[in-house]
Amino acid sequence: MLLLFVSCGAVPERRVDFVFLITLDTTRADRLGCYGNRSASTPSLDRLAAQGLLFETCIAPVPTTLSSHVSILSSLYPRSHHIPRNGFRVPEDLEMLPKILGAKGFRTAAFIGAYPLHSDFGLHRGFDVYDDDLDESPAGGEVERRADAVTSRAISWLASVQDDPFFLWVHLFDPHWPYDPPEPFDRLGRLPPGRFDTADLDDLMDIRFRRRPYDDGDHAAFLAAYDGELAFLDRRLGELLDSIPRDKRERMLIVVAADHGESFGEHNYYFDHGDFVWDNEIRVPLILSGPGLFPDASVITEPVELIDLAPTILEAAGIRIPRAFEGRSLLSAADRPLEAKPAVSEASKPWNVEVESEWQNRYKAKAVRTDEWKYMLIPFTGRKELYHLASDPGETRNVIRRHPEVADRMEEELTDWIRRRDPGFQIGDLTGQKEVREKLKALQYVK
Repeated sequence: MLLLFVSCGAVPERRVDFVFLITLDTTRADRLGCYGNRSASTPSLDRLAAQGLLFETCIAPVPTTLSSHVSILSSLYPRSHHIPRNGFRVPEDLEMLPKILGAKGFRTAAFIGAYPLHSDFGLHRGFDVYDDDLDESPAGGEVERRADAVTSRAISWLASVQDDPFFLWVHLFDPHWPYDPPEPFDRLGRLPPGRFDTADLDDLMDIRFRRRPYDDGDHAAFLAAYDGELAFLDRRLGELLDSIPRDKRERMLIVVAADHGESFGEHNYYFDHGDFVWDNEIRVPLILSGPGLFPDASVITEPVELIDLAPTILEAAGIRIPRAFEGRSLLSAADRPLEAKPAVSEASKPWNVEVESEWQNRYKAKAVRTDEWKYMLIPFTGRKELYHLASDPGETRNVIRRHPEVADRMEEELTDWIRRRDPGFQIGDLTGQKEVREKLKALQYVK
């Protein structure tokens, strides 16, 4: 049986005065240098990992931007915070990090890279500053902005806070499609011009629906463009990190995580996320850095979840962790092994299986995952799948017939988890509004 992990009790000792949360949209762990990609150009992220804790397996509860970020900030699964995907309004009474930290004297600021996290959806509550001025867009329309536009605003804000305790959140959207890195990052690892434009929607659809041939050379070009976006992001992030005075860094916790990953043809799913819960969509990078917290670098092998970030931040800041939180603090990971805890994820697409007034992820793919096994349930197709991750990390061999006892046990855990967290009905959907729908459509979030 999956147990609710409650981390509460005595008020912890305050260990940091500054918290810096960096979320990387649509970022696969395996494309970063610190996660083993030798062709990556991510020195800033690699340096943070070399100075702190790198978590080999961090699992997102849902592969979509808004819902996953709400889980990061609230330590709740989507079924508990009621945001199944993009385009929904965050409940006003939801207890999240900025409000909790602000009440304890922390100045709070957020600098946002794309429309799915716009204040239209209520994430601005609790922040003193919520900068979501999306004044540029490679895709057309004011729906996103590049990393340099985001980090320059954050650098200016940092210069204004002096020595006040703060919680700073920076969201960088660049790795999301369209893969269109600026110069000179557009030439990083690129092959001669291929048959496809990595930022063109028609080309993307031709590949996705197999209307034109797509070979290894084309695949390499798309990965190079994606890696170029990551390299550009890393450069701008490095400038932001370098702007932080050393005395502040000594008293700071830096958290770097992605909200979800991306598919590059695995399981015949191209340049997208949200329809499935394969590891390439839900396994994300997670790095914790802070000289005062982690004097020695460590690699943590036990699986963790994005819902663990808020408890980790609160414990570091010396603030009691709310009983409603479903995650756990990870601060002890450097000193002792973490308790084994299954991770649960559910997809946010496709939309055509949704039923009005019901929980909108009810019929979509779901998974429960340990370090050894992964069980997937896809209600709208009736499929059930089991993968032995220890021998098949690419999830290519469904072994459910060979291990029915494992599948039965994990299905019972998953269905019990679903039953205990059934919201019953859905509220707060803004995607029926024309302006909201058009902006999300520009990013391929709605059809």
